[in-house]
Amino acid sequence: MKAHLMALALALPLCGAHAAGWTVRFDGAGPLRIGMRFDTVNKVLGEHMERTPKELRGNANCFQLEPAHQRGLLLMFVDDVLKRVDVMEEGIQSERGIGLGDPVEKIRRGYGEAVVTTPQAYDDSEQTLTIKAGGGQYAIRFDTSKGKVGAIYAGAWKEVQYIEGCL
Repeated sequence: MKAHLMALALALPLCGAHAAGWTVRFDGAGPLRIGMRFDTVNKVLGEHMERTPKELRGNANCFQLEPAHQRGLLLMFVDDVLKRVDVMEEGIQSERGIGLGDPVEKIRRGYGEAVVTTPQAYDDSEQTLTIKAGGGQYAIRFDTSKGKVGAIYAGAWKEVQYIEGCL
């Protein structure tokens, strides 16, 4: 019994770090693809996530969840379909190697002329850097904080533009 508990204790930190090995892409993260249905995401992740009850949502058709075994990612579902992946912790990077805390210049080097820079919605001194892909179907958005990447959002163009979660 003691050996079993020790093995479990050693494995638990690996579960939290699992998402850290994932790459965030325009069309998803790790094995997840934008457009997957909620039940499919649960199966792929081996999770038992529950939908947020409609009465607790700010938008009846949209909710966000952090998978238990993929810490550091927040998944947005609209009409029960995966539409966006948010990076919540350092260590998870875009497909071009950009993560939270990286200097803004790394975004420009990584994505070049495709980067569109605008002021952030609530703070004109900060920037939002957005790159479209897939003929405009997908995007990845980086919000800055003091010259560094403060947030990363990837997925369907429309949902990547949401600035307050599902609102």
